[in-house]
Amino acid sequence: MFFLWPIRDEFGVKRFPYVNYTIIFINIFVFILFGFRSSYQDIVNTFGFIPDRFSILTIFTSMFLHGGLMHLAGNMWYLYLMGDNIEDRWGHVQYLLFYLFSGVIATLFYGLFATGNARSIPSIGASGAISGVLGAYVLLFPRSRITFWYYIFVFYRIYSGTFDVFAWFWILLWFIQQAVGMITSMHSSATGGIAFGAHVGGFLAGVLIGFLTKTFQRTRYVSNVLSGRNALYRITGDVPYRILPFEQQVELFNKQKEIDRLIEEKNEREAAIVYGETLRKYPEITIASSYEYKFAEMLQNHGLIDASIEAYKRFVRNNPFSKLADNALYNLGKLYLEKGEKQKAKDCFMQIVLFYPYSELVDAARYELMNIKQDNVLEIQNFQV
Repeated sequence: MFFLWPIRDEFGVKRFPYVNYTIIFINIFVFILFGFRSSYQDIVNTFGFIPDRFSILTIFTSMFLHGGLMHLAGNMWYLYLMGDNIEDRWGHVQYLLFYLFSGVIATLFYGLFATGNARSIPSIGASGAISGVLGAYVLLFPRSRITFWYYIFVFYRIYSGTFDVFAWFWILLWFIQQAVGMITSMHSSATGGIAFGAHVGGFLAGVLIGFLTKTFQRTRYVSNVLSGRNALYRITGDVPYRILPFEQQVELFNKQKEIDRLIEEKNEREAAIVYGETLRKYPEITIASSYEYKFAEMLQNHGLIDASIEAYKRFVRNNPFSKLADNALYNLGKLYLEKGEKQKAKDCFMQIVLFYPYSELVDAARYELMNIKQDNVLEIQNFQV
């Protein structure tokens, strides 16, 4: 016997996912309210989506009905695991509209490709909308590590543990399974219990919205840079391409190996210090993105201002759309204030206000900008006196 289940993803959230938790609550509440009634099948027949009995109402109501406790638990766990990340990235209202849109497209897609007896059987469940969440997730967080728990029972022996895989790999395998299931069901007279077409349709909708949103954000980002409203290039600078002499290549390689060794030994403080020293001499150094911000913060906490500035700049340059980019910019601005470089600090805080309007640091950034402006006024008045 073999059992596999995702238990967590790599990315946390900075904003409480009100919408995601509300959707989960509504689904659970509806099932508790109706799922144990003897008349539940009549409710499913009335409010489930039946392709041959098309109804706009049932497109929405079918999203909140489930066939059993396992059906409900599986769907809600996947939504809990990944929906919060999408809501955190896009905002509450945008996420709600996206979730409902994915569910509608999933249902219509299923109705379009349903064949045979499936056209007269009600389809229920949130899995179409949740498939849209998976599609958006794989576009926004392709290298997020998903931790799986496994349970294997072989010859009276039990093996269990966890392992990590990249989100893109797991979700790609999942989508292939759904696509194969959809094609198979279209050429079979059997009426299976899984609406593969809804999963495929929802996933494609999520991928499309994720791609369009990501493209729009990058286009707006480039537009702001070209128009001068975005100060990111002035903040982070650019790393010119250069060919290192062989001796320096060897030194850089050894430094990277030393950092990797220190990380493996759980000596992250020393690894951060070596990283900061190496980064200032060799901006070409590469480490896992998950450590770029952590090391910058550790360098700041240890008072290594110049090294932490370079580390934060490196993180923002490589991850301008990360959920921690606004934190990095804010910390960078505070460090520049410590050094008395007010214009650079102003650029950092202005970047947060202009480009991360949903950040919880916007008010703090505005406050710092106001203080910088007041300080400049006082300096001018003192100079005039």
